[in-house]
Amino acid sequence: MHLEMPLVIGLMVAAIVLAIAAKRANMPYNVALVVGGLLISVGNLLPGVPPLNPEVVFLVCLPALLFEGGITADLNGIRANALPILILSTLGMVLAIGATGTALHFLVDLAIWPALLLGALLSVTDTVSILYAFRRAPVPPRLSGIMQGESLFNDGTALVAYAAIASVVAGAAAPSVPMLAARVLLASAGGAVVGLAVGMLGSFVIRHTEDPLAEIMVTTAVALASFVVAEQLHLSGAISAVVAGLSVGVGLRKNVSPQSQVAIHSFWEYATFGVNTFLFLAVGLTTKPETLRGYVPETLIAVACVLVGRAVAIYGPFLLLRLIRPAEALPPRWQHVFIVGNIKGALSIGLALGLPAATPGREKLVAIAFGVTLVSLVGQGLMLTRALKWLGLFQQDEVALAMSEQRGRLISSRAAHQELAVLHEQGLVPRAAYDHLRSEYQVNIARAERELRRLNEHHLAQGARDLIAMRRRLIDAERTALQGARRSGLIPEATAEHMLAQLDERTLNLEKVLHGGGHGDEPAVEPGRKAS
Repeated sequence: MHLEMPLVIGLMVAAIVLAIAAKRANMPYNVALVVGGLLISVGNLLPGVPPLNPEVVFLVCLPALLFEGGITADLNGIRANALPILILSTLGMVLAIGATGTALHFLVDLAIWPALLLGALLSVTDTVSILYAFRRAPVPPRLSGIMQGESLFNDGTALVAYAAIASVVAGAAAPSVPMLAARVLLASAGGAVVGLAVGMLGSFVIRHTEDPLAEIMVTTAVALASFVVAEQLHLSGAISAVVAGLSVGVGLRKNVSPQSQVAIHSFWEYATFGVNTFLFLAVGLTTKPETLRGYVPETLIAVACVLVGRAVAIYGPFLLLRLIRPAEALPPRWQHVFIVGNIKGALSIGLALGLPAATPGREKLVAIAFGVTLVSLVGQGLMLTRALKWLGLFQQDEVALAMSEQRGRLISSRAAHQELAVLHEQGLVPRAAYDHLRSEYQVNIARAERELRRLNEHHLAQGARDLIAMRRRLIDAERTALQGARRSGLIPEATAEHMLAQLDERTLNLEKVLHGGGHGDEPAVEPGRKAS
């Protein structure tokens, strides 16, 4: 342990530095971690880093990420888009694996079953990157909802298919296509049942616990147990973890105190941030350029095969959907986003590293999987925002930009006005210059205030969002003051807990007002209020 701690601290420092650099460079955090990890590996800056352990990815990281995705998911959005999500995560994944594997078989000189195995592990999307991108990108809400929902469920289909194909590659009898489809369907449905049962049990325990720390422990146990139990029953642990998260999320919103809800969501936000940091950094650290160098042509061909497979998996099901349910179909330019946003991640690498040593062509499969993942994370991760803008789906809010500009002018002019007064009091600015500059800044302040009032009066929805943001900031200030008073003994512990619980309830009410509009572009407004 003594020898490992410097390495752990070094990885934390690297992650912090990369996070700051990503913010300054306006680069996605996950891309910065992968590139930074690759540079650290090439420069041998952190010697002794162990390889990415597939068991850690499957038994710890994957359940945590999928459960958090479920617990924070918009259940109403998933219900509203259930049909396209279902088709994409079942039929779409089968088509993606089949098309990708077939293309790899003919173009990369792989036997059919190893090619399908590689197609399965490369058909897995990186849930983290999808959720990260579309929780922040101002795209149409329905498009974002379908992509997030599909990314949560398609891992389960891909993992079941991967396990079935891996058994064939290892020497088991090859199943027929209907048998393989039935196995995938059974494992997915069974995983959903297990996840629902474990999630409901966890919700029942949380409802009768009334202790935020114990409730956090219960959610952690549910996340891991739902995955492990399903896997032990040879069902889909990934789908089980997602459904368990959805079930617990519904229970939290209905039956748990605001204080507990805030504590649980804060814990899972930090936990997934830590897991994401570890995974993306590990991808870069584990990728060996000297290994990839020998398979550059095959990797580039595989990238094209993956894109073709994804195209078949998207355009085919949506064409079918347009024929049977025209109202559920998406515009073609929306469908293009599913191709560009099909980012690979640590799960693909974990699956590749988990291949048995006796797998035919294992070295080639692992090298191609690493190469495709690296190209996808860096290339598509950087291209996604530009692609959204090119397709006209990146919805810039002109009103919000105008209000931000006026707010910036107001802040800067007031700061300069205050500094001018200080300089004048110190005798550093002559009276005539002071009067001239003071008048100039007062005009700027008045103009910015007038423009902000005009924008608020003409755009109530944006004004409501700004008011909610200000209220959240003020609530945070109240919370900080109460915690300081409790620590210094100015107010009793019981009083502080009661008042902090009230602040948590107000925070949740603000979130409900902000997101209560479902899939509309505007925030919901409470009855009887104009804009708050």
